[in-house]
Amino acid sequence: MFHKVGSLRHALHAEKVGYDGVYAAGIEEGGHPLDDDVTTMVLTPRIAESVNIPVVTVGGIADGRSLAAALTLGASGVMMGSRFIATKECVCHDNIKEELVKRKEIDTIIFCKSFGLQGRALKNKVVSDILDLEKSGGSFEDVYPLLAGERMKDAWEGGDVDKAALMVGQSIGFINDIPTCQELLETMNREAEERLKQSHGLIA
Repeated sequence: MFHKVGSLRHALHAEKVGYDGVYAAGIEEGGHPLDDDVTTMVLTPRIAESVNIPVVTVGGIADGRSLAAALTLGASGVMMGSRFIATKECVCHDNIKEELVKRKEIDTIIFCKSFGLQGRALKNKVVSDILDLEKSGGSFEDVYPLLAGERMKDAWEGGDVDKAALMVGQSIGFINDIPTCQELLETMNREAEERLKQSHGLIA
């Protein structure tokens, strides 16, 4: 059993109470990163050097380069969310997949920080509305209708990219196509091997 953590202290606790491994989730991730705001580049090695259980990197991973980087930082593997949305097998609407191909790493934003419910999502109208409510001192009750699960379900299935908070990470900057999952993983594996060999050559 693995536990997602965003800090070294939480990873140490997870190991202490018996988890088999941890997901080291940096601030780059989509969804709900810990408000410590530590990046994957720092979080992965800090945790990997401090625990004796497997560490899987989360956040900013979407291609062979980022896979290779995670491995060199001490990770045993990686977990991806955003990248798998833009695959042929993903059941979300094609409009969402195509939007991720268009967008770049600067097109996500943190919101709901003032409510202690920090999230990272694609910049769109509803997220902008939420941020405006936060800025004006709105309550969580004011924001909740914009975060309702049914609204999100409708957006993912209907393809309206402005209807809900689409929780994706900064790794969308690496998304340039919509392959099958097999094509994605084979390409990542090949690219990671090439990058690791290049790095070894630089050192040698």
